[in-house]
Amino acid sequence: MKKLGIIGGLGPLATAYFYRRVVELTDVSTDQEHIEAWIGSVPSIPDRTAFLLSQNKETNSSECAESAEAEDPRPALIEVGKKLRDIGAEVIAIPCITAHAFHKEMEDGIGLPVLHAIRELGQWCKERSVTSLGVMATDGARQTRIYEDALSEYGVTCVWPGERGQKQVMAMIYDEVKAGEPLDQTAFQMASGELFGHGAQAIVLGCTELSQAMVEMDLDERFVDIIDVLAAACVRECMK
Repeated sequence: MKKLGIIGGLGPLATAYFYRRVVELTDVSTDQEHIEAWIGSVPSIPDRTAFLLSQNKETNSSECAESAEAEDPRPALIEVGKKLRDIGAEVIAIPCITAHAFHKEMEDGIGLPVLHAIRELGQWCKERSVTSLGVMATDGARQTRIYEDALSEYGVTCVWPGERGQKQVMAMIYDEVKAGEPLDQTAFQMASGELFGHGAQAIVLGCTELSQAMVEMDLDERFVDIIDVLAAACVRECMK
């Protein structure tokens, strides 16, 4: 069994929920059979979306992202990963999807395999013949095309909300979940309804904060939680 290192705190609630899902998806009967995991929860790591948007000032960003400092999060992400490696982690997971824009740099800098949640999502889509996927994620993830770049290898086309819908998604992430507030269910239904209306066969809750929709709402099987996809990959890799 491999030891799991989790670069967390991005945000804290998403990290807590992610670890819970790793535990719940591990099919064992005793405490001793569970995956040994080390969590480096460092909420002070600079905002990933703010940094990515600052790299392209011509891109229209949301008000909440503009207000954050555009400090480079990569050194801190790699530093946490190295600390996890040094205490015994053999596989790294990062329950922050926007940070996957730095996946190769993190993997090279840490010196360990870093599971790629979006490629795992591509496999999920392939197994279910999903070719048109609605994406609810940050402006940073959208600008860097990390979903498109990974999912195109699996024959999946991404469907994003329009300008108003994307602002609603960002508000849910930053003004609600990260701020400790419940999700606006009406806004969620409007944004997801728009995606289905534009041909999405399924919708990914593509920012780990949006996993709270699985907790707070009764969503049907057309929705997939990126946290569940990544947690399942952790179990697979660590239980080999």
